[in-house]
Amino acid sequence: MNYRIKRVEQIGPVRLYLGDCLEIMPTLERSDLCVTDPPYSLTSGGNAEQVMGGLFAQSNYDNSGKLMDIVPWHEMSGPIFRALKDDADCYVMANDKNIWAAQPAFLNAGFDFHNLLDWDKVRATRNRWYLKHKEYVIYLWKGRAKAINDCGSKQSFQLNAKRVTDHPTEKPVELMAHYIENSSQPGDVVLDPFMGSGSTMLACVETGRRGVGIELKEEWFEVACERVREAVEAQVAA
Repeated sequence: MNYRIKRVEQIGPVRLYLGDCLEIMPTLERSDLCVTDPPYSLTSGGNAEQVMGGLFAQSNYDNSGKLMDIVPWHEMSGPIFRALKDDADCYVMANDKNIWAAQPAFLNAGFDFHNLLDWDKVRATRNRWYLKHKEYVIYLWKGRAKAINDCGSKQSFQLNAKRVTDHPTEKPVELMAHYIENSSQPGDVVLDPFMGSGSTMLACVETGRRGVGIELKEEWFEVACERVREAVEAQVAA
């Protein structure tokens, strides 16, 4: 098989890969759960001057719809499905416009649909057609459906999280830990094929799971390694 792994770091219970997840996933042992925030085309900010803020501000975003390298939904869904064990859950994050393309891609790959969840960020991004304060999570399963560990959990998870890194689409560790704790057991393996700055991997460390993270960009791979290393060292020192 022709694949390329540029670098591997084992830090505590987490193994981090630098490289293309579509090439690396077929080489891995299958995981118990996937929790990931893939790169996807973003909403256009329109032509009005400085309409949107944050990562959509004109100083950060050229209105092209691409803030980072994009992997089409239909190209990632099959490899993720095959990277999971026969009975496994999968959480895939997307914005309001991308869920309509992402869901059928994952269903066509073999997943079944559980629920549409959301992260209520409290803080809103400026917009001319209602302020944007939510991101969405497509909650899927493969094989036999399993109840979540806390059946009192609601669809919406509200968290006004401070940014920790400069990653443009950083997700809070608490959010990823919420999904991990609901759909896995301590010691299970959690896959994040689009690791970014490593929030899912930090959540694995904090919740006693083993993590497998893959990141294409060396800059964010280094950030993730440093964050995980600090988290593991803090646990040892505690």
